[in-house]
Amino acid sequence: MGSSVTTYAPVATLRDRAFEGLSSLIGRNRTKFLFKVYDLARFDLFGRPWGNFGSIDVTYRCNLNCKHCYFMEQGYDSELSEEQWFQRFDKWRKDGFPFYQCSWVGGEPLLRKDLVAKGMKYFKSNVIATNGTIPLPDWPDVNFYVSVDGTAEYYRKMRGKDFYERIKKNADRPDLKVVASMVVAKNNYHCIPDLLEEWSQTAVKGIMFQFYTPIQGHKDDLWPDFELRDRILDDLIRYKRIYGDFIDLPESLFHLMKSDKCKPITANCLYRTQAFCYDPLGRVKRPCMMGPKADCSRCGCVLPFHLHLLESRSLMFREMMIAISRRLKQRHRFSRESRIRQKGQSDRGNDKKADR
Repeated sequence: MGSSVTTYAPVATLRDRAFEGLSSLIGRNRTKFLFKVYDLARFDLFGRPWGNFGSIDVTYRCNLNCKHCYFMEQGYDSELSEEQWFQRFDKWRKDGFPFYQCSWVGGEPLLRKDLVAKGMKYFKSNVIATNGTIPLPDWPDVNFYVSVDGTAEYYRKMRGKDFYERIKKNADRPDLKVVASMVVAKNNYHCIPDLLEEWSQTAVKGIMFQFYTPIQGHKDDLWPDFELRDRILDDLIRYKRIYGDFIDLPESLFHLMKSDKCKPITANCLYRTQAFCYDPLGRVKRPCMMGPKADCSRCGCVLPFHLHLLESRSLMFREMMIAISRRLKQRHRFSRESRIRQKGQSDRGNDKKADR
């Protein structure tokens, strides 16, 4: 007798049933858009609840060993099974966990693609932080962040392997929401202009820049001191005015990362107090996804600064307006493409009649 296969799926909540009901009336994409606007408005009025975003180290394994990686210094050698993860998810749901946004990290999360595919169903929004060496799954609702860390020459220096053209090909997916992610360090910042020029010719939606955070056990030669970081930030502000939204961060965030403003923000990091972080064994991870060896006083992660900006109601309103604007642009583009296709079909039909 064959053994039965256990399948896991979240128990439907009232919100889930409302979502499915509205989707059957107006379509899934429109419903997702309306729910996103609703959530942004609710956060603006009542604040973000604890645990509405965070990260899960879904695996300790990785197919690379990058010199700047914080995760490998944490020394994990085991991970939860699928069944154990879903038992935790179901318990969290019973305990009122919000399940709003999850970043699936590691390790390389796509090494456990099946687990991530099932786990994403629990969350309203999902981010995959991947090194890009594995082809991206056909998940159009997911935001992929593909680590690049420089043009080909600098990529090899940071990652130790020559996978640059492979990750560029994997990331060049116009059917997916893909953003390239660069960790700016002392040894790779020179290539930022070339990286922007090269990747702006691909289908990625943009590039996110953050800075290397010193980790206990790493040599300190990767960290740009605050003086150099300020100069790089001035360059990023200048590039932002050229490339616009292709640089996937607001200019105001770069100003907050300057040495005269950053220390109070990282000392009172909102990610540390508002986000959930779980390691590969399902244990709470502190102070954040980078773990206890990260030097928070020299933090280069964008999240503390992004969350500081989101504390401003005017910025939350701006985020909501951006979501609406993007939706309208998508509708306009779809409508324009439909008209072009219809015109092409009409022209071909007229040509056939003329041939007769």
